[in-house]
Amino acid sequence: MIVKSLKEVKELFPLTEEEERAFKEVVKVYPFSSTVYYLELARKSLAVRKMLLPSLLEIDPSVQGRGEEDPLREERDFKVPLLTHRYPDRVLIITTNYCPVLCRYCMRKRNWKKGVFYITEREIERCLKYIADNPKVRDVLISGGEPLLIPAEKLERLLIGLKSIDHVEVVRIGTRLPVVWPERVLEPELLSLLEKAQKVWVNTHFNHPDEITPLSKEAVLALLKRGIPVNNQAVLLKGVNDSVGVIEKLLRELQKIKVRPYYLFHCDPVKGVMHFSTSITKGLDILRELFKRLSPLAIPYYAVDGPGGYGKVPLLPQRFKKLGNFYEFEAYDGRLFTMEDR
Repeated sequence: MIVKSLKEVKELFPLTEEEERAFKEVVKVYPFSSTVYYLELARKSLAVRKMLLPSLLEIDPSVQGRGEEDPLREERDFKVPLLTHRYPDRVLIITTNYCPVLCRYCMRKRNWKKGVFYITEREIERCLKYIADNPKVRDVLISGGEPLLIPAEKLERLLIGLKSIDHVEVVRIGTRLPVVWPERVLEPELLSLLEKAQKVWVNTHFNHPDEITPLSKEAVLALLKRGIPVNNQAVLLKGVNDSVGVIEKLLRELQKIKVRPYYLFHCDPVKGVMHFSTSITKGLDILRELFKRLSPLAIPYYAVDGPGGYGKVPLLPQRFKKLGNFYEFEAYDGRLFTMEDR
């Protein structure tokens, strides 16, 4: 069941007066949607509540002034409808703007204002032809909205079509379904299609350890059993996960369920999202501390996606410097040592 109205939300759990007022005002601009599963999780977790419920800060001009509708210029780089080709070997396909849960920090919040769309059969064929005609493309990212909820026949045509293109080696599906609606991941028809498509990797999106539940673990395990690797892309969010302790716990819990921490994104400067933004320095400070506490296998890339369409830039704390013919390095525990540059 999908919950969209204030009345439906209040039937599941009580809102504060401020939350109810925010809901009434904000949904005029940015709508609300949630699965019952994720709404129930919000009852138990303040972090989930912040990611899910509307906030008056979303429409506060003094907070959102620096935000843009499409700061990453995704649509500017469309080569055919719904396909962005920015990096030489990778393309992005936007399959829909529909999501069962509208996360308040969404980088594509601009698409909420449009009527629901799904990629058409003609658009799928044009995307497949573009990729087939460009042999340098080896990696295809399928995104949305929620790509795993497009009509089954369209998802199958897209995935099997990509499977048949020899130079496509990897098909990444960006999905939050294991986090917000894990029951749908467990449907045998979907799991069978993802397995049959062979080239599929799932990039999911846990932001907080509270989202790792017994049911989400079951969904991840079902994907792994079908031979589908699972990575995680988190976003650094003010008031949600912007502390070393929370991020460390998230990464440890992900590693325990064999989900590789892949990206920790700096929050994009999107209009309606700026109240979640931290400083880049804070992200680097968190990463520096993580290197002291975790093995590299559990540490994601911290990355900024360059406004204006410059693409992703991985960031690392500066732990070395050149001194003449030597390099000085900082060890994990802060001690310094040098090595000759030869």
